[in-house]
Formats: sequence, structure tokens, C-alpha cells
Amino acid sequence: MNNHIGRAILALSDDGSLLDATTDLSKDDSGTWGGTLCFPANERTGRLLNLTEGSLEINGRAGKFIRPDTSDWLDSAAGEFQIRIVGNGDAPF
Repeated sequence: MNNHIGRAILALSDDGSLLDATTDLSKDDSGTWGGTLCFPANERTGRLLNLTEGSLEINGRAGKFIRPDTSDWLDSAAGEFQIRIVGNGDAPF
């Protein structure tokens, strides 16, 4: 599979909290993957604003990621909180 558009579970590395996210992720032929995670606007809390790494679970498969730019959410659509991630290792889809 080269992309995943749908649900994922975000595991926060600082306290182990789990959050539901809507994703738009893609993977190229070399295995490099990344994309966006979207949350309702009310999830825009300090821990997500400052998130720089974490892991996702999609259909029982886990994958780690980094978030290179914590100001990326400024481009979010009204009513959403969207962040961009870059995979770190194997894709979870």
C-alpha cells in the first residue's frame, strides 16, 4: 500500500496518552513516508502544539515519526488542528 487516508491512533511519547487522528499519509518507492495528522480544533493543546515525535498505530501496525516544524498547524483549516509528520523507519500501513 502506498497511502493511508483514514483513522490512526497517536501515542504520545511523553505520557503514553492515546489520541484518535484522521490521517493522509503516503509512502514512496524507497519506503520514505509522511503526511498529515488531523484533530478537532479543541485538541490544540500544549502537548500537541509542542509535539516533535511520536508513534502511530494503524490496523495494529506501529510506526514512529518526527514532526520537523511545530508551527505547521498555522495552515490548518477552520475547525481543525493539522500537523505534518515525517516517518522514522517502517511505515505503519
